[in-house]
Amino acid sequence: MRNVYSDPVAEYELLRGACGLIDYTGLGLLRITGGEAAQFLSQVSTRGVDFLLEGQISSALLLNTDGTLLAEALIHCSGNDYLVEVWPAQAAAVADYLVAAGNTCGQDVNVQDVTDDYRVYGIEGPQSPALAQKFLSFPITSMSYSSFVTESWGDDQDLLVSRTGVSGEYGYKLHIPVAAGNELRDHLAGLGAQPVGLDALDICRMEMRFANLEQEADGATPFETGLQWMVDFGHEFIGKAALTAHWEAGPARRPVCWIAAEGLDDPPAAGTALGVDGEPLGAVTHAVYSPRLERVIGTARVDADVAAAGLELTLEQPEHLVLTTAAPFLVATSFGVPLE
Repeated sequence: MRNVYSDPVAEYELLRGACGLIDYTGLGLLRITGGEAAQFLSQVSTRGVDFLLEGQISSALLLNTDGTLLAEALIHCSGNDYLVEVWPAQAAAVADYLVAAGNTCGQDVNVQDVTDDYRVYGIEGPQSPALAQKFLSFPITSMSYSSFVTESWGDDQDLLVSRTGVSGEYGYKLHIPVAAGNELRDHLAGLGAQPVGLDALDICRMEMRFANLEQEADGATPFETGLQWMVDFGHEFIGKAALTAHWEAGPARRPVCWIAAEGLDDPPAAGTALGVDGEPLGAVTHAVYSPRLERVIGTARVDADVAAAGLELTLEQPEHLVLTTAAPFLVATSFGVPLE
């Protein structure tokens, strides 16, 4: 995936106001099959998949044995056939992890890395439903979030269409066999979708407070990234024992969102200290400049007893005031656009 195509702000406005085209080159795809595929996936992810119906998608976390984050995954259910999708930055590590686990679990399961077999494109923005409708044989209004269908496109190619937006706006992904990838990309461009890169997408995701695991997950647990809502403690999974112990001990630091006072133009680097009256209370985990808010916004990990909204903290370098705040930072445009 490219970081930028032209100008990050222009690409950001496409996502918030029109329709951006995301080339998900490098997106990790793993097919999990076999009579015990569901049991296997429930063991390696923080959410069981037994409840999934065909055509539904579950979001879950993959953890290391010490309870720290490995990746976020989307699990697509097609009966006993599952497709696991992970962000490019974690694709190689997850492929190694799942293939090794499948080979040693002793279950009736087969794990196949199919990343190179497909091209995946995303269309995101308030105008994206009109484009996605052109690939569906039914009204798009009946397509629920976290669902997918397989349609026929072009030279009788199977096209997987999912409603799995990642920017806070309406959003869809299209999976196509690699041989038809360029044709689909050109077709989407012809329909009006314009390329956007990771930088613009990252801004949108921060505004919604969607965790960026590439920036925030280094050695962190779900509690320290605000992703505990993606953990189902009602079943056994890799990392559960360590995560439970971490919770019982009480996480020393918790995540907060913050917005900088006027006058700060450049986002501080991850690791920049912040505190009160010279006393360090935490550090920045990720920050971006929001064109619509015209402020630098970000996340930080701070001492648990001060992890609350409405607190004034000071960045160490450059010295600048920030205010902790509740998420999201703004309301996505699509909330005011009827799906039709």
